[in-house]
Amino acid sequence: MEMTKNQLSNNNEAVKKIGPKGEVANSRLIDHSKNFEKRIIKITDGVYQVIGVGLASSTMIEGKDGIIIVDTGDRVEDAEEHLAEFRKITDKPVSAIIYTHWHYTVGTRAYVPVGQEDSIEIWGHEQVDINFTAHNMELMLTHHKKAFTQFGLFLPTKGPDAFPNLALGPYFIDFEKGKTRGYVKPNRTVSKACKTVIDGINVELIPTITDSNDGLIIWLPDKGVAINNVLWGVFPNIGALRGDVRDPKNWINSIKEMRALKPTYILGVHGVPIFGSKECEKAIEEYHDAMQFVYDQTVRGINLGLAPEDLVEFVKLPSHLKNSPILQPFYGEVENFVRGTYAYLIGWYGNDTATIHPVSKKVEAEKIINGFGGLEKVLEEAQKSYDDLEFAWSAQLITYVLKLNPDHTLARKIKANALRKLAETTPSSITRNFYLTHVHELEGKISPNARAVKSENLSNLKPEAIMNFLRVKLDPVKSENVNQVMRVSLTDSSFEIGLQVRKGLAEVVNFNTNSITPDLTIQTTSKELAQLLTSEISLKNALTMGEITVINGNEEEVTNFLAMFDEIIIQNK
Repeated sequence: MEMTKNQLSNNNEAVKKIGPKGEVANSRLIDHSKNFEKRIIKITDGVYQVIGVGLASSTMIEGKDGIIIVDTGDRVEDAEEHLAEFRKITDKPVSAIIYTHWHYTVGTRAYVPVGQEDSIEIWGHEQVDINFTAHNMELMLTHHKKAFTQFGLFLPTKGPDAFPNLALGPYFIDFEKGKTRGYVKPNRTVSKACKTVIDGINVELIPTITDSNDGLIIWLPDKGVAINNVLWGVFPNIGALRGDVRDPKNWINSIKEMRALKPTYILGVHGVPIFGSKECEKAIEEYHDAMQFVYDQTVRGINLGLAPEDLVEFVKLPSHLKNSPILQPFYGEVENFVRGTYAYLIGWYGNDTATIHPVSKKVEAEKIINGFGGLEKVLEEAQKSYDDLEFAWSAQLITYVLKLNPDHTLARKIKANALRKLAETTPSSITRNFYLTHVHELEGKISPNARAVKSENLSNLKPEAIMNFLRVKLDPVKSENVNQVMRVSLTDSSFEIGLQVRKGLAEVVNFNTNSITPDLTIQTTSKELAQLLTSEISLKNALTMGEITVINGNEEEVTNFLAMFDEIIIQNK
């Protein structure tokens, strides 16, 4: 299939616009910001939703004696803003909290003081605490960095590269307001659909799987209100650039759960509320049909023998779905849905056997450059493609030069310029932020190794999760002849955890349940251990200051053991 010049450029100058922060972006994406003007909306008697604070909305349900809060946001500061809005309606105390899923549980301390965790009902799926305390620790470094990239946290807050919005909400974290984490685990958990009464309100809790496996639809049958993480108000994010694997069939089934309720009001965690039975029915149908269509046509294309690159051209939404207000590609994109579904169903291999054992990317780059007639010819062609508005091809071609010479000044400039042009017109906030973060790396404004994981992300997790974060940092060359066990005694939890390094492999050992004899033992707290593992303190300083104490073995042996792991700072330079 021959690509048109427009497809090569992925660019349409007519849609570019300058927003209120000076950001240069797709005009529709900038206009989408008006949905996130901060406000409280009355849904029906006793139900209110706050929109425009952080990435997710929060809902208040007036109960008999107090108020029920659904979702507490990404930070305590978000929840405090939510509560200030709710206090314009009522001064009733908070009687219960319900989580739609684990993502927006971090503001709960605004409602639940330390030591009073059992004084308020906190409802959530039984997987919420598991996901929050040990969610994919092995890939935490990559996932956090990609999440920071997705949410524009490496980008400036004003100027051409600032983000207009994040499609689901105005921002993820406002560092000027603060970033206090205040998660509190549920004390009422749900594993299957159930009916209950919370502060005098009839509530049905219906498990769902969307972008997480711990979702709940909060159905208020007496009010016709469905509070959910199923309909987002934008095209869903299947095939997420940050790497999450999502089965679209689960999401489609969750939409069917919503459809069976026949709601009069739909309150999404993201997006604006939907009012009216007919409007709700139409929204549910369009969301369902779009996801089912893309999934079915992807499978159809696979069965016709199409590879991922072919499927992206093959699967196109019909116009009535493409034009739906709640299916605009401000967040997820059809192309990424297709690629992600292919990878989920089939794996990495397409249909061309030449890709089973291809030449290395470095050899490929050498051959392409030679085929073009040398380095100067490639630079010239990449610049010409840029001048001809073929920005996607310009970025792709110049990457061959950077594969051989990552520091080539002109090549970095050409690629940065091409990616910035693509960023200025893509409707997807995610894609825009990925483009521009890479631009800033190429321009030397941020480091490709910028850290997104901080000690606060680790220190409150379960000890096994912390050690699994360390486990996958082991250098197999440095440890190929090592067979040694180190125990970590955590004084703040009385937990004994550690690692056995065995000829290039590290295995987590729980000494509270395992009688294995350690060769080395250190004593510290979860906080100091987290600071060491996230390179916020050096081992030498921690030993000198007494933040880490050697109980068994000596400091040299401990140093040699930890030196086998990536990113552990042994001593400050």
